[in-house]
Amino acid sequence: MERRPASRTSTLYLFALPATLLFVVFIAYPILWVAGQSLYIRSGSGVSSFAGLANYVTVLGDPTFWIVVRNMLLWGVITIPVQMLIGGLLAYFIERHTHALRGFFRTMFFLPVVTSVSVISLVWVQIYAPYYGIAQEYLKHVGFVMMTSPIGDPKMAIYALILVNIWQWTGFSMLMYIAGIANLPSEVLDAARVDGARGWRLAVYVIVPMLAPATKSLLLLGVIGTLQTFPIVHLMTGGGPNRASEVFGTFIFKQSFVLGDTGSGAALSVIVLVVALVLSLLQIVTLGARLTPAGKERA
Repeated sequence: MERRPASRTSTLYLFALPATLLFVVFIAYPILWVAGQSLYIRSGSGVSSFAGLANYVTVLGDPTFWIVVRNMLLWGVITIPVQMLIGGLLAYFIERHTHALRGFFRTMFFLPVVTSVSVISLVWVQIYAPYYGIAQEYLKHVGFVMMTSPIGDPKMAIYALILVNIWQWTGFSMLMYIAGIANLPSEVLDAARVDGARGWRLAVYVIVPMLAPATKSLLLLGVIGTLQTFPIVHLMTGGGPNRASEVFGTFIFKQSFVLGDTGSGAALSVIVLVVALVLSLLQIVTLGARLTPAGKERA
């Protein structure tokens, strides 16, 4: 191989230096610091003492942890496929069956994504309000009267929040699929039509398989987003009632900043990080992402 001049190599390292410093200062160092804090227990006087893996044992033995795990599984299993399905359908009909109002529909369905979470929380709290909320007005027509808000019912709270999350983020899935549809090769679609593919057959057997890259990206982002869930739950229920809607974000916040148990909060953060890394790597490997050069891409 041709050897680069030393001056050129030094220049390349200088170009990489700013990104490397940002990574070390804002990602690597905080991760290592939190991992270190997870090995210590802080007493009431503020003195920290080494505890090894005691914080992890405490966290894993806490019944609330397993409630959170259940809520996270429900959140991911429901929100990710529903958002992709609705977003894909919206993208298909907007791109294939609208013309003059295409920009309007894109904007309207994407608007919740860029709306402040605080505003969304306030609006949906009013929608869910018993007796006078919008949801109650529709339920009156089928003879049902809500005595309490869904976010105040331990059995319904997590599902009510999942609905809000789906409403907020479906527009992002729609946008990803719109970008995918726009990049579909027209010659392939024309050939499919010549072969007799029309309507739902064209969509299911031609367009959907060709949108696999967008689907894989949304799946990966959905898993990471599920583990990062915090604002909407914190603002609407705070993880209640009785921990029924607790997620990792609110659980870590309470342990670290409300109860002052920074060791357990750090241990929870490390657990979430490990879970996110494992799930991301599994998806990257199983979905055939490019972990090797283009010529040696895995099947």
